[in-house]
Amino acid sequence: MFRYKQFSIRDEHTAMKVGTDGTLLGCWVNTENANNILDIGTGTGVIGIMCAQKNPYANIEALEIDEGALIDAAFNINQLDDSWKRRILLHNKRLQDFKTENKYDVIVSNPPFFENSQLNLNDAKIKARHTESLHYSDILSFAKSHLSEKGSVSLILPYENGLNAIESAKELDLFSKRICKVFPNPNKNAHRLLLEFSKQESEVESSTLTIETGFKRHEYTEEYMKIGKAFYLYF
Repeated sequence: MFRYKQFSIRDEHTAMKVGTDGTLLGCWVNTENANNILDIGTGTGVIGIMCAQKNPYANIEALEIDEGALIDAAFNINQLDDSWKRRILLHNKRLQDFKTENKYDVIVSNPPFFENSQLNLNDAKIKARHTESLHYSDILSFAKSHLSEKGSVSLILPYENGLNAIESAKELDLFSKRICKVFPNPNKNAHRLLLEFSKQESEVESSTLTIETGFKRHEYTEEYMKIGKAFYLYF
């Protein structure tokens, strides 16, 4: 059980455990003024639940196909206060099979990220990590037709995948709105990109975020503690 300030997450059945990427995206995504939010590949439900905390008025839909993850996500949602859980709807659907007329103000995803590998996709953990089950291009294509006019889609991706996603978004006339380079510590290169795209062109807000100080493991920077203080139990 992973405990946050206002909720807890069980991840004993899912192939992909609670990690920094999902929590960081949940902290970073802008849910202000959103009425409808879609969390694609919700896993344990952590990002959707974080969105429920950040925006007490939004309705949230969450998609997941892995049976173990669905068990954990349903459990985690059901443990929430009624004012949160009644706003979260969990779907056992692949994005590619998800048919809806809804328009979303926020689409958010921490998608699988390994590409071009030979796989045994019967392995739940491998499937959860590889793009054959859900590619960022699928998410961007869905966002193109299902974002509200002022809506945005936010992703976290490995650095090189993120650069490719920026180019893919351009081909769909989705414009970069925010780009954040994430560094594990000051001594290493950026390893993740936090990306926000919109249908509306605007000046790009570029930033950086360093997670650890580099002096010792789990000693976090002030900037990381600031972005996570509403969620992390010890920040």
